[in-house]
Amino acid sequence: MNKISRSNRGILRAVVVVGAALSLAAGAGVAGADTGSGATGSGVIDTGSGILGDLLDTGSGILGGGSSSGSSETVQQCNRSTKSGGAGVTNTTHQLGKTGPTSFVLTYETFNIPDRIQVFYEGGQVLDTGYVGDNTNQGTGSRVVSLPAGSSTTVSVRVTGPNDTQWEYTVNCPS
Repeated sequence: MNKISRSNRGILRAVVVVGAALSLAAGAGVAGADTGSGATGSGVIDTGSGILGDLLDTGSGILGGGSSSGSSETVQQCNRSTKSGGAGVTNTTHQLGKTGPTSFVLTYETFNIPDRIQVFYEGGQVLDTGYVGDNTNQGTGSRVVSLPAGSSTTVSVRVTGPNDTQWEYTVNCPS
């Protein structure tokens, strides 16, 4: 039987915890954002879907520092469109490249089925569109999102939508 180092045991525990969280999330109807990134895998963990790789291999060096395979990712750069993750709740973290205070423009299209878009910075909500989208304006809009002083260079966007929803949005890079 092989001995597992203390640091590798920690990684294995993280894999088990993330696997359990993914199972719970799948059962709760949580969907991933389809970014169409086409990124290649790091080869460290090949789950086929890229979801586990996204959660563990975010460039931090924990499991090789490469990008993940698949079309879903938990962190993406600003100025990239995020497309519908389907019914339920979709959470995506966006790298802005700047800390607060700063601002950026969020553009969105929720089409004719209302969806709710929330933006969070350092755990606090900085924007809530409420449910937007109908047959009249198709949910087309944009908002300037102002971030308070802080040390994080990322924001989290949560989109909540019902069955048959389609939406897309872009977190534009701060100018």
